Amino acid sequence: MRDISEGIRLFNESDFFSAHDFFEDCWMECSREERLFFQGMVQISVGCFHLLSGNFKGSVNQYNKGIKKLENYRPSYAGINLEKLLREVDIIIKLMDDTACIRNSEKFWALIPKLEINN
Repeated sequence: MRDISEGIRLFNESDFFSAHDFFEDCWMECSREERLFFQGMVQISVGCFHLLSGNFKGSVNQYNKGIKKLENYRPSYAGINLEKLLREVDIIIKLMDDTACIRNSEKFWALIPKLEINN
């Protein structure tokens, strides 16, 4: 597997557009076994980007697609703690069902996950 530390850094710095591009490049060049992992990371990155932009429907859509793909790689893959990531994304999805939360989108910003690396 290629070094993905740059994608992790971009994601953790909330540069989700660039993280999406990075993981998409990985997806285009990866082996068959890694394909769903990178597709999932692209979709989670896009979900975060949409969330910051206030596109809640797009965010939930991308998050759900990403979760579905990343579940195949639990509990961790490529050093990323996927249990934590998927749990945090699931919390955001559930909160988006609460219309009061959506009216105050800035509440979500503190909930946007960071990629935790397993040692």
